[in-house]
Amino acid sequence: MNHGTLLPVALVSINILASVTVQAHHSPNLHFDRSNIIEITGRLTDIDWQNPHTQFTVTTSAEDGSIAIWLIEGRGASQFTRARVTADFFETGSNISFAGFRGRRNRTAMFATNILLANGQELVVDSFTTPRWSADTALLLSASSQKGTAKNAPLNPKDIFRVWSPDRSDHGIDGTGRTLWLDNYPLTEFAQTTQSNWDPVNDNPYINCQNGMPAMMDLATPIEFVQDGDNIVLYLEEQDAVRHIRMTPQSSNEDEAASPYGQSVGRWDSSTLEVTTTKIDWPWFDQAGIPQTAQLQLVERFTPSADGLVLRYQLTATDLAVFTEIVLLNRAWVWDPTEKLRPYNCVWDRSDL
Repeated sequence: MNHGTLLPVALVSINILASVTVQAHHSPNLHFDRSNIIEITGRLTDIDWQNPHTQFTVTTSAEDGSIAIWLIEGRGASQFTRARVTADFFETGSNISFAGFRGRRNRTAMFATNILLANGQELVVDSFTTPRWSADTALLLSASSQKGTAKNAPLNPKDIFRVWSPDRSDHGIDGTGRTLWLDNYPLTEFAQTTQSNWDPVNDNPYINCQNGMPAMMDLATPIEFVQDGDNIVLYLEEQDAVRHIRMTPQSSNEDEAASPYGQSVGRWDSSTLEVTTTKIDWPWFDQAGIPQTAQLQLVERFTPSADGLVLRYQLTATDLAVFTEIVLLNRAWVWDPTEKLRPYNCVWDRSDL
């Protein structure tokens, strides 16, 4: 990354604020301290517009003349774009302010929650954050729900074959927030021991743009169901993943090797698509160190609401080596007739956090 020539810039200010407790994706929790919120102002010297996180480089100068280079992560390019924020909003060479979570290891690293642009407009990046500098002109990137309306509702409201999106509003419409995971799980002794030894960096494939079932269903980008002859293809924008769902039991291949996505067989239960997935070759149930074994069986139920605006998702997981009872998870997506899947092109090459 080219930082350019270091020039005197605006004074850096750091404010340590109250602890913030929220659920988040992997990088903020791993590399950044959510209890340590700081603010800096400096010159934007570089920007990498990419997924899963954009990366900004900012140079700052203190009153004593010392210069620091800050490495700042923000939401992914695809998420910015959906909020109608493009790379053109960020002018290299301009003075810009960031507030967010300070790096745990690299003390000049940050995960941004608020951004104050050179033109005075504030971008409120995090769903659980309020405007910090300019309440009157702040742009809440997660404020607009993607809920459809009666006039643009689909002709067949129970039709699953379309693009479904996470609800970007603060809390979701009618319980459609993104959260999939539970706070506590009924773990066996083996699972408890494995989780206690979990290294969130060295053992975590998610931060290297890798994923598998069922964790890949905890995503912040749209999905799309497409009919493929008698079968169904589920496209997931995050990491450009593709799941194939065979719709007849006899079409399953007993000789097919296990894979991170597993082997999925579906059936219709009225308007609900029920998918049973086995042969999952993926070590982790979630992003917090809960393991899974070859015994794992997943049953997913995708059910459109009566008005066609919400797709409800129910997941049951059975793995006797890991869970002492069946685990039930839920989340939902919403329908936005203007939405489409975009190339994700996941990049993770950070060794400086």
